[in-house]
Amino acid sequence: MSTQQRLLDAVTHLTAQRDQEALSDALVSILIDLCHAQTACIYALQGELGHPSAKLLASSDKQMSKGTHLTFLKSHPGLHDCIEEERIVVVRDQGVLRAVFPVMEQQSLVGLVVVQDCDPGDETQALAEGLVDIFANQYSLLNHQQRDGLTGLFNRVALQNWLAKALAPEHPRRAADSGPTGCFAIFDIDHFKRINDSLGHLYGDEVLLIFTDLMRESFRFNDLLFRYGGEEFVAVLGETDLRTALLVLERFRTTVAQHKFPQINQVTVTIGVTQITPQLLPSTLIDRADKALYHGKNHGRDQVNAFEWLEGGRVAGREAASSRNIELF
Repeated sequence: MSTQQRLLDAVTHLTAQRDQEALSDALVSILIDLCHAQTACIYALQGELGHPSAKLLASSDKQMSKGTHLTFLKSHPGLHDCIEEERIVVVRDQGVLRAVFPVMEQQSLVGLVVVQDCDPGDETQALAEGLVDIFANQYSLLNHQQRDGLTGLFNRVALQNWLAKALAPEHPRRAADSGPTGCFAIFDIDHFKRINDSLGHLYGDEVLLIFTDLMRESFRFNDLLFRYGGEEFVAVLGETDLRTALLVLERFRTTVAQHKFPQINQVTVTIGVTQITPQLLPSTLIDRADKALYHGKNHGRDQVNAFEWLEGGRVAGREAASSRNIELF
């Protein structure tokens, strides 16, 4: 097969992807194949502009775990320089040549592609640059399709995609002895219809935007935040046990209740949470969190409940203000 045909096939393969993780894996594979790189990996940038962290999306090195975060980027020459200068940076570190390519979305730096042993004087770097540009365009398109237009959080389509992958039958964590892999929480803003009816939908949108900002400030970079629909939101707390999740969610509930919203002053939220067990069907996971949520809705609102503690009268209640322990009632 000619080089031209291989390149066309690579472009076709990249633009055929409908999932950002699959797209990242495809680019890594193509860079290894067409550019003869020793290794290739892709990072997404997260956090504040002055203090970004890099989350590993894909790597040809199977010993590198997806989701790994690099926070001290100044200790990574090339990565830091590429972020600062927003241009291709080539560095030689301990005898290894690395080219770092910026991934741009609407003139903003959103990621980095690192290719090891790509000769800066060779046409392969130009080829790699072109492939990264195609990747960036496709990544931006997928990102736009999976974001809520008002809040900028992931939308319901993105949640369905995540559920399909995380709870897929072939997922390695679906082994019979696999334990919980995190927690799944549904949030519902209390009396939101009353807010819309009394103050109008524009103010309702403002409440949603403020609520979204509070979510972003309260959860970790690697937690996934979704707008589920209307006034309902979802958070996926990865690698978090139920007790820790309850503490985090209770702290967020308190943050919302104590925030002074314009005109209305106070807004409260009711939250239902359950453990993510890989053997569950997506519909079962959502149903469990929903049951915990509506238990709270039917018992006073403005509280956090866990599905696992509903039976037998055991309900996860509010965190004690002084001891930060979970109160049961």
